[in-house]
Amino acid sequence: TLPASTIIKMLQPAPTSTTRPKCVPPKVDNAPVEDPSDSATEWISFVLERLVSRGLVLQVLHSAGGKGVSTTPEQVVLISCIRQAVDDYQLSLPPPTDSGEFDMRRLSVTVKSSNKSPHPLWGRGDGLRTAVPVLHSLANEAEKMRLRALTLQTSFGSVLPTEEYEGELNCTNHILHDIRDILAQCLGKSTSQAYNDQCILAEARSVLGRDSSLIANCCEDLARIVDVSLTKNSGKSARELKLSSHEQETAISTVRLIGNLVYQCQHNQDLLRSTVVLPMADLDAGNSTKDANVLVRTGLHVLLSATSLGIACFTLREWCIVAIRNAVENNEANIEMVRRLEANEALGDTPELQKLGVRVDLDDKGNVRVQKRE
Repeated sequence: TLPASTIIKMLQPAPTSTTRPKCVPPKVDNAPVEDPSDSATEWISFVLERLVSRGLVLQVLHSAGGKGVSTTPEQVVLISCIRQAVDDYQLSLPPPTDSGEFDMRRLSVTVKSSNKSPHPLWGRGDGLRTAVPVLHSLANEAEKMRLRALTLQTSFGSVLPTEEYEGELNCTNHILHDIRDILAQCLGKSTSQAYNDQCILAEARSVLGRDSSLIANCCEDLARIVDVSLTKNSGKSARELKLSSHEQETAISTVRLIGNLVYQCQHNQDLLRSTVVLPMADLDAGNSTKDANVLVRTGLHVLLSATSLGIACFTLREWCIVAIRNAVENNEANIEMVRRLEANEALGDTPELQKLGVRVDLDDKGNVRVQKRE
């Protein structure tokens, strides 16, 4: 088993000037010229691709795992390769032709029955019989990875849980991000207008909303990023807002997945509105919604709050706009909730306000009030 740090480095994009090491056989006089590529690696990749495309991604993933609940570096490499295969498949699809559809930059596309190449996760088989269970199993696997990551980064008293190997938390976060990205792409709006394709997508969204905690956990993870980032950047100007690369990747994949889960699915739209997400300070302190001083907010509130981080990540801002649009489309209850939102906290005492000699407060009715500093 390779060290986790080595695995993570292997997953980074390689310079364009380098190529995969070649296995060069010894030269023999008058022998025909053969392809010097590593045939063993090619055959291993071929076998794994065929197994995964037959709906066996979970079995292949578990075969690369170890004992217990820890994530192995081999699983990280495997899921990263599957994610790349899904990326390549999406790029091979023709762009939407109907006006009003989103291109792949804004909203992923997925199954297209008229496309000649098989889907990397379920091939050319019966979509409803294969695609939906595969996506459901991946969603459940992502929840297990998330629980493991939370366990590794949550202290018990003053002691952090011990990693099974050095870098396990990084590997777990990496594979969680990749699985969520795979789900987001596969649930994206299809360029095909075939009835069967639309049924697959609608059924998959409905099943993941009803039979998994994917939406609730995505909202909680997004809320943690929003709360921590706003607290960390308190008192700074908007231009000084900073997000780490990990926070950006996690926020983008999470918002993208939420947006594709709620697209044209009223059950998931309502679930986003009704899912209660406590502020991270209250959640870490063990408070509940029954406490009088706890601010109650929903997943829709969290999604709207994530737009405040857009200044630090333009891609996140774009996906937030798409996700909010999908969340309120043809849903009067969600539209009304957004319409009735009121400010509940004034802008922090930023350097810009100090230079202007003013401060910003809120009155009892939630109206903004600007006053001169005394």
